[in-house]
Amino acid sequence: MLWRRIRAMGTTFLIVIVTTEPHKYTHAALAGWCSPSIIQRFSYWKLFRKRLLPHATYIFTDFDRLSPWELELAAKAFRALEGAGCRLLNDPGRFRRRHAFLQLMHRRKINNFSSWSPDLDETPDRFPVFLRTQAAHRGVLAGLLHTPEEARLALEEALAAGHPLSDLHFVEYAAEPTSTGIFRKLAAYRVGDAIVPALSVHSLDWIAKYGAPVAEAQQYDEESELLRNNPHERHLMSAFEAAGIDYGRADFGILGGRPQIYEINTNPMIGDLTEHWSAQRLANSRHAREAIAAAVKTLDSTGGKPAVRLDGEPFATQFRRDRRRFFMSHWMP
Repeated sequence: MLWRRIRAMGTTFLIVIVTTEPHKYTHAALAGWCSPSIIQRFSYWKLFRKRLLPHATYIFTDFDRLSPWELELAAKAFRALEGAGCRLLNDPGRFRRRHAFLQLMHRRKINNFSSWSPDLDETPDRFPVFLRTQAAHRGVLAGLLHTPEEARLALEEALAAGHPLSDLHFVEYAAEPTSTGIFRKLAAYRVGDAIVPALSVHSLDWIAKYGAPVAEAQQYDEESELLRNNPHERHLMSAFEAAGIDYGRADFGILGGRPQIYEINTNPMIGDLTEHWSAQRLANSRHAREAIAAAVKTLDSTGGKPAVRLDGEPFATQFRRDRRRFFMSHWMP
């Protein structure tokens, strides 16, 4: 169907965003904003099982939801497409999980805070900390922990609840409220060579994962300045460069006047506001939407080039195994 669209439109521009199947919805709105570019959303399941792939720009995402074997297949697909001359963003073979990412940010002095892995027998030596999983996007497992004993008990409770030791890590607390007492989590996208600021999340809680209706006009005016001036551009680009991530959204806060990078989400939810009491907030949303769409359009690859074959090993073996086990769990070595 995609090839029919391309042939019917003549010279076209094509960007393929690869995600896990259940999380393709994250870029649905973006696909509508970027016309006349064609944004095609592939799942990894589809990518691994196609003999021919369009010659396009490929954005690989959602790495923390992939198994090790899926990451390996994704890295091999990346290299096959690279060899065919496709433009590629985010090498799956260079993906770091949360603990390794935060350790890297601390070693490079991009962040002031650190992380500890119980799986490596590491224990926090600075407090407060919190405990969370590395995979998925479930947030904090326990509240702030202020002593080694509290950390030990939180770890035991997590293990008793069935969380694997290898998936857990302690993270040093690195947040502070604004002068009005509101916590603000900032965000910005990297899209190739551009850093594009995104809307902020405001909360009375330090976690500030989903936000709450606590911001006032002052906060939205400040947000407008952040969107338009992009004051943290260089610091954020250094974080993306160190992590080897070409596309994604960095979530960060300001501590002691300095940005602290909490995570880089390679498959961020992209949308905009349609209703809000603040006209400034709605204007901020429109600005952010237009900026991200404009940046993504610069990634266009002209269509019409020969398709890329993806039928060598291990993809042929994967295809044969999956056909034999169609109604069973998917094969992996």
